[in-house]
Amino acid sequence: MKAKSLLLGLLAGGAAAGISTLLTAPASGRDTRQQLKENTSILKEQLLELKSELMAIKESASFASKEGKTAFKEFSSDIKYSISNWKNEILPHQHRLQRELQEIETAIHELETNINK
Repeated sequence: MKAKSLLLGLLAGGAAAGISTLLTAPASGRDTRQQLKENTSILKEQLLELKSELMAIKESASFASKEGKTAFKEFSSDIKYSISNWKNEILPHQHRLQRELQEIETAIHELETNINK
């Protein structure tokens, strides 16, 4: 949509410039027509170049989008794998800590029982 707006703006500007040139031209009709032909061909070349550049930008954006999706999927997969490994690595430590906490609670309970006697 923006490319269309830009292209329409360029065409409208070119038309306005052409009309103002005709109305204020100090040169003869033949010279003015020759200049218009040259300006028209230059404008066509510029429009083709602009179109080519816009297509290149579009292709680059499309490529970057696809690459970004691929990279994000790989990153997401790596993160899931890392989290899974981390969980597996801490599981034995977690069980050991739970046993130690249970032993500490039991020892505290025994101490409280012995103190209260």
